[in-house]
Amino acid sequence: MNLPKDYTPTAETISLHGLGFIQVKLMGGQRLHVWHPDLPRRSCFQRSAIHNHRFSFTSTVLKGVQINRRFDIVMHPEGSHDVISHDGPRSEKGGRLSFVAGRVNLIERETQHFMAGCSYEMPMLAYHDTPNSGVVVTLLRKTADGDIHANSLIEHGHVFDQSFDRFQLSPKQLWSYVVEALGE
Repeated sequence: MNLPKDYTPTAETISLHGLGFIQVKLMGGQRLHVWHPDLPRRSCFQRSAIHNHRFSFTSTVLKGVQINRRFDIVMHPEGSHDVISHDGPRSEKGGRLSFVAGRVNLIERETQHFMAGCSYEMPMLAYHDTPNSGVVVTLLRKTADGDIHANSLIEHGHVFDQSFDRFQLSPKQLWSYVVEALGE
């Protein structure tokens, strides 16, 4: 696999994501994701939660209800959303420097609800968002890795938050959320 020359994975075992969840890196291409309503999110979250991944994955819900909304996109010069390319190097705040790479219109495909014990698959570069409420815990397992960077979509006319600090909570604080979520 040929990763982009500036590709650097998240180095931390546990980290905060701007989409409102904690990511715990595990062995074997697996990640534990913990959504919690009290976690900080990037300031533009409500307008930029739709995204894709450079890898395919299977996600199994361990706790709560995972909501997964799927979208298709159609490139359009006057589209409703800007494509935000996450192709830049990591900043000192842990996120990738990003830029507008085009405009699109969205076609909402389906909203799926997965209870604890259920799994779902997401193909590489497919767009979705996860508008969860309450505490949700999932185990993500990568099934294929690509070499094309991920993107987010933001409503046109709004600015993507480049200043979200993935390090604003200490590892100890992050682990306390994980322990609380798993212990409930």
